[in-house]
Amino acid sequence: MVCTNGMFDFYEVASIGLYFAVIGYKFLMFGYFLIIRYRKSKRIYWLYFSLFFIFLAVSRVGYLFYDYFIDPADTFNRLLAWRFANITGWVAVASLSGILSTLLFTGESKLHMAIKKIFPLIPLGIAVHIIFIPDSWIYSPSALLTWGIAKWYMNVGIMPIYIFLLPIMFFYLAKKSAGTLQRSFFINGLGLFLYYAVRAVQAITPSLWWPLLILLAILLMAFANQYEHLK
Repeated sequence: MVCTNGMFDFYEVASIGLYFAVIGYKFLMFGYFLIIRYRKSKRIYWLYFSLFFIFLAVSRVGYLFYDYFIDPADTFNRLLAWRFANITGWVAVASLSGILSTLLFTGESKLHMAIKKIFPLIPLGIAVHIIFIPDSWIYSPSALLTWGIAKWYMNVGIMPIYIFLLPIMFFYLAKKSAGTLQRSFFINGLGLFLYYAVRAVQAITPSLWWPLLILLAILLMAFANQYEHLK
């Protein structure tokens, strides 16, 4: 999928254009949640949401370079782009975990306070560990899909846990709520599940449907937080 002979084919141009649209919308959501929602309410929930989208946008920029602009033979820069995209991607997950810990653990007990602090630290720990992964654990030419052991345990082991856990937590919040909040939590969970499910699949097989579905997932999350439209 990387540009060859200085030219992109139609599929690559369409894919890059769609991913630029995805990145642009993520930046837009970052500005909306930070400037409009958080600035007015000062609720930490909206700050976490803004950080979630900005780190998703930055992560996608890294993947864009990895997938389309770095020569496959340039192992050093491809590994650098992969690390950058994954580190920022997991910081985005940490921000999302901050949202959920804020919403779920509202008590003042020591247990609730500890969980509220620890829950976002787990994906941050995963992000930090990516810095120290040996190159051979990421890229292995002789392995299936050229995935090193780190790609296997992250994409097949860790990521599926978060693909199901984070949306389920939003669905749980929806079940415990009513009215506008119930609809908001449910649509957020649906958007998150779609987003991360597509992210997992697109690493294996390319398709023009993936950026379109990612954009749909972001639109669902944007709509979920427009309370006036959910009443």
